[in-house]
Amino acid sequence: MRFIGRKKRAKRLSVHLPCKKKSLRKARSIVKKFANKQGFSAEADDIALAVQEALKNIIQHACPADNTMRFVLIPSDDEMIVEVSDRGQGFDVETLKFETPSPTALHGRGVQIIKGLMDDVTITSGKNGTIVRMQKKKSQENPV
Repeated sequence: MRFIGRKKRAKRLSVHLPCKKKSLRKARSIVKKFANKQGFSAEADDIALAVQEALKNIIQHACPADNTMRFVLIPSDDEMIVEVSDRGQGFDVETLKFETPSPTALHGRGVQIIKGLMDDVTITSGKNGTIVRMQKKKSQENPV
């Protein structure tokens, strides 16, 4: 984990974690703590859950050869940008448009959850991996 910027209000946070389930709890904790420090207390749980879901998808579908999942948190005064990435084999993003999980399915709702929690979500994928870029706007209730 690497903080870039001033100690109290970092410009961004870059985190690399092993591609395993144990990393999910750690990631959620890191995201919540960082979001709170950056003034995104009202949004911290949503951002943390969205990151966790994106990481879960890496664990279930991609686990790259370098066994590393990455995410970057980039705060500004009015929004938090999050990029979750891996260096896996990638997939056809178009298939996400047609996949609707059965109501009784145990898996398959990660992208739907992410899109429901975040204000904007973009997924790009290719032979060098996948990037899930998410944006969460700060609610008016949070002072800067």
